[in-house]
Amino acid sequence: MRLADYVAEYLVDKGVTDIFMLTGYGSMYLNDAIEVSGIRHFAARNEAAAPMMAEAYARVTQKIGVCCVTAGPGSTNAVPGLAEAYVDSAPILVISGQVEKRHTTYQANLKGLRTFGTAEINIIPIVEPLTKYAAFVDDPNKIRYHLDKAFYFALEGRPGPVWLDIPLDVQQAEINAGRLLEFLNVYRPTLPDVQEISKLFKELVQAKTPLIIAGQGIRQSGGIEAFRRLILKYDIPVLFSRLGQDILPHSYTNVFGQTGTKGSRYCKQIMQNADFVLALGCRLAVPLIGQNGEAFADNAKIAMVDIEAAELKKPGLRIDHPILGDVKLFMQHLNHLGSLHKLPDWSDWLDYCHKARANHPIITEEREVNPIDLYYFMNRLDEMSDKNHIFITDAGSNYYAGGQVWRFERLQREVCSGCNAAMGTTIPLAIGAAIASPESQILAVTGDGSLELNVQELKTISHYNLNIKLFVINNGGYASMRKWQDDFFDGRRIDTEEKTGIGTLDLQAVAKAFNLKTMLIDDYRSIDSQLQEIMSNDQPLFVEVMTDNSQRVIEAFEEVKEKVNE
Repeated sequence: MRLADYVAEYLVDKGVTDIFMLTGYGSMYLNDAIEVSGIRHFAARNEAAAPMMAEAYARVTQKIGVCCVTAGPGSTNAVPGLAEAYVDSAPILVISGQVEKRHTTYQANLKGLRTFGTAEINIIPIVEPLTKYAAFVDDPNKIRYHLDKAFYFALEGRPGPVWLDIPLDVQQAEINAGRLLEFLNVYRPTLPDVQEISKLFKELVQAKTPLIIAGQGIRQSGGIEAFRRLILKYDIPVLFSRLGQDILPHSYTNVFGQTGTKGSRYCKQIMQNADFVLALGCRLAVPLIGQNGEAFADNAKIAMVDIEAAELKKPGLRIDHPILGDVKLFMQHLNHLGSLHKLPDWSDWLDYCHKARANHPIITEEREVNPIDLYYFMNRLDEMSDKNHIFITDAGSNYYAGGQVWRFERLQREVCSGCNAAMGTTIPLAIGAAIASPESQILAVTGDGSLELNVQELKTISHYNLNIKLFVINNGGYASMRKWQDDFFDGRRIDTEEKTGIGTLDLQAVAKAFNLKTMLIDDYRSIDSQLQEIMSNDQPLFVEVMTDNSQRVIEAFEEVKEKVNE
C-alpha cells in the first residue's frame, strides 16, 4: 500500500475522526489519502490557524488533535499555532508534506544551504524546540515507528505537540504494512514519592491558613473527581489558575475563583494570608504569583506537585516541597491520608475568605451603564449559559474580564489562549471546539483588534455552518495596549486609529463579506433578551458588542491588603 494510505489508516485506527488542513503540492499524497480514508477534513484558510483548531479540539476531547500542512511556507505558517499548543500543553500531531528527499536541505546536509527544492525548508530544527517529538521521515519502513512514537510522546506525562515531516517520494512509496518497525513503549505514570507526601501532609495539618491553587494538570491527569473529593474532605480554600477555571463550579463553598495579577479583587488578600500553599497541576506562572513571587507571604510554605521536573526548578520560584509526579495519584494518596487522620477545623479561615469575597465584588450596580461595561457583559454571558456552552477568549480585556467574572456554575467549559493571551486565537480555537463537540454551542469573544489577525477563518465558520456565536468587542481597538501605553509612557501612543487605522473596520461589513448574519448589542438593558435570542438556535452569528473604550481592567495585585487578623 502507499505510505500515505497507511498514515491515514493508522489515524483511523487511533480513533481520529477529524483533521484540520490546508492542501498543497508538498502534501498531495497525504491529502488524497485523507480523502480516501473517510476522515472528516476541515480546511483552514491559513496554516497558522490549523494547529490552533487542533489544540482546541484536543483540549475539549482530551485526545490528540491532528492537522496536515504542506511544505515550505505551509510548514512555517503553522509554527505560531504549534507554539500555542506547546505552551498550553495540548497534544496535537502536525503532519507536514515535504519535497522529494533528494531536494531537501536535510539530506544535502550542507552548512549554509538555506533552501533546495521548490518551496522547501528544513522544518524539523525549527519546530524541535516547540515539540515533544519531531522527525523527518526518510525511511518508508519506519513510518509506523515514527507514528507510534509521536502518539506516545504527545500524551505521555505533560501533553504537548509532535511533528512528522514526510517527503513526497516517501508519501507515495509502496510499503508492506505487516512488516513495519514498531516503537514499543508502555506509559507508566510518574509515581509521587510517598515519603514526601507524608512530610507534606504533616506540615499541611499544622497550618493555620492553608490554600490550594489548582491548574489544568488536574483535568489532564483525569483527576477531577479525586480533586473534588480532596477539597470536600479537607475543606480548605481553593483558587484556580487561568487554565484551571472550569474544573469545578465556583459555587463550591471553598472555591474562590481565579487568582493571579488579573484574578479576583480579593485573591491577593487570600494568597498573602495563606501560611501553606499547595499547587496542584499548576506551574505557578509569573502572572499568577507576581514578578517576584510577591503574591505569597514571605513565611508561607510552598508545595508544588507537577509532572514536569523543569517546572519545579524554575529560577526565582521558592518551593519547600517539590513533588514530581502524576497529580491524580498524588491527590488519591492525600485523600487516603486524610481518611486515616482527624483533620483540623479551618472554618475560621474559610469565613475570612468568604468575607474577603463579599467585601470586594466585581459586579455591582455601577456597571449597569452605557456604553456597556465589559465586566457586566461577560457576567451576563456566564449567567445566561449552561453546560452545553463552551467559552472562548483570546487577548486583552475580553480575556481578563472573562477570567475574573465567569463562575462556571452550570458546568460550562472554557478554551482560551492560556499562557500567551494571544491576539487572533479566538476564531480558530472556536472552530476546533465546535468540531470537537458538535452538540455544544460556542460562545466566542474577541476584540476588534484581535479579529483582524485571523479574520479569514470567518469563512471557515460560515462554510461549515458551525454553531459559533462570535462576540466582537468594539472598544476602539487595542484597549489593553492603550492602557499600558498610558500607564508607562505618559500617554504616548503607537498603533492608534489615526496612525495605523486600527479599530476602524466596519464590523457589520466584515461579517457580510464572510456570509455571516449579524447582530448589534449596544444597550446593557437589552443584553439578556438579546442573548436569549442569540442562543436559541444553532446557526453561526457575528455579534458586535459596543463597549466602553476606556474600560479599565482590574489589577488584582493592586487591590486590598487586609491581614487575616484584621
